[in-house]
Amino acid sequence: MFKITRTNLLFNFLMLFVLALGFYSCEQNESFTTQEEENHTSIFKQHLTDNTQNITAQDLGDGQYEVIGEQGTRIFINNALVNAAGERVRGEVDVVIIEIYSVEDMILNRKQTLADYDDQFQILESGGEVFVKVYQDGKELFADGKGEMNIYLPTENTGGAKEGMELFYGEEIGEQVIWKPTGKAIKVVENEGRSGIDYLIIIQDILGWVNVDIIYGAGGEEVECVEVVIQCDEICDGMPGSTVVALHVSAVNSAFELTYDPGSGSYKFCGIEAPLAIGGLTVSFIVVIECPNGQLFSAIVTVTANIGYHLEIINCSDLSPTNLDQLQQDLALLL
Repeated sequence: MFKITRTNLLFNFLMLFVLALGFYSCEQNESFTTQEEENHTSIFKQHLTDNTQNITAQDLGDGQYEVIGEQGTRIFINNALVNAAGERVRGEVDVVIIEIYSVEDMILNRKQTLADYDDQFQILESGGEVFVKVYQDGKELFADGKGEMNIYLPTENTGGAKEGMELFYGEEIGEQVIWKPTGKAIKVVENEGRSGIDYLIIIQDILGWVNVDIIYGAGGEEVECVEVVIQCDEICDGMPGSTVVALHVSAVNSAFELTYDPGSGSYKFCGIEAPLAIGGLTVSFIVVIECPNGQLFSAIVTVTANIGYHLEIINCSDLSPTNLDQLQQDLALLL
């Protein structure tokens, strides 16, 4: 029997979070840990690639550019781009955008909503995660605070505007992102030329991952640790596959992975300094196993979180064959 488990040991070791690269090697005995197969593009990497937009933007005059992403993210630039030599940029540029607004995209793109407050991690409720980079002739450009660069995130994508949203910058760790707080409040503004309202992010220097968030406050009882154990016979033909385990709290636009703990052979999120306020609330555990041949198995187990400590056992009967389209549809039902 295989014991398939994985966790987000985010509070004990930030570096251990690097193994939230998330795919670990499986041994065909009592311990089923997983590792990304060489020469195999995982569905998660492929999904991120498919959701990466490359847009050519024309100079509207004196270094002005406007780009709108597929999900409505609007980027307006006014004389704010400089090259590595510090020279003001004019002419055509290439803009790379990734938009993440939904729980399913958080999970499938592996871009979770966790913030690092001096090594104390907090769960965030997202108003949108956006990645933006700009290039000219293949060379990366930078934002200069002397110009103007604004990113507008449609609030309708996340259920409407919320008060108290703040700006976070993302630090990439493996395939995931840990969010760093800036302490800067986010303005809510009317769309320019469109109906509805946006969150406004004012970029002064950093290009890359940005996030509009509020610290999660679902109002449940304290849970010191969440642990998931996956117990099942061999899933994949010939050898085990790669596994990702994530947690979603019902009605909250937030999702985060659990990281594998080799000591216990399970997946955990243990908030030593900041217990999770999810006890008594409805939560869903999402398990995705990808075999070396590309076959997918998944389980979405929805339960009430225990107060104090929650241990969840995932059995073979919980896991079903699936494909990416079906998985996206299942995840879309979580909110």
